[in-house]
Amino acid sequence: MNIEERQKLYTYFDGKDHVTEREKYKYFSENDPHILNLKKQVERIVHQKGLAPIMNDTKWMELQESVKKLPFPPPYIQKLVLDETDYKKLILSDAPQYLGDWTPFYNEGLPLFFEIEWMKIRPRYARYRGRLVKPEILDESGQFEQILKECFIPYEEDSGTFTIFGYK
Repeated sequence: MNIEERQKLYTYFDGKDHVTEREKYKYFSENDPHILNLKKQVERIVHQKGLAPIMNDTKWMELQESVKKLPFPPPYIQKLVLDETDYKKLILSDAPQYLGDWTPFYNEGLPLFFEIEWMKIRPRYARYRGRLVKPEILDESGQFEQILKECFIPYEEDSGTFTIFGYK
């Protein structure tokens, strides 16, 4: 696919306000040859590792949409199926000083859902208030856990960090 074809693919919905994020996600993930190739690679690795899917696109989209209701987008780290590095020991700080980007992949936010092996979310944020003042700690852990329950998303919680598995 050349640059012009790719640009045409990704501007298909320009000016169409009635289109849902779900429709956009489905359209791009079914029509972009790069994404279709990536999906085959992920499926191969999932099979090789003997992983089973835990989440699906619908659940990820429900979570993505529900996070918009929170006071701030919670920070996260993710491990993608194709990542060879093992991030299991990587933990989020008690109160990260950055926010998570929960926008769709075509806005350079979350990756394609089928790529996510797991995500660790820490729904706390250390808001900077100046060099001489401690940051304000904002905590939406309870609200985030409620979202997970309402959306029937399986998760594990460890010391305020929520882990959602795309595959396990």
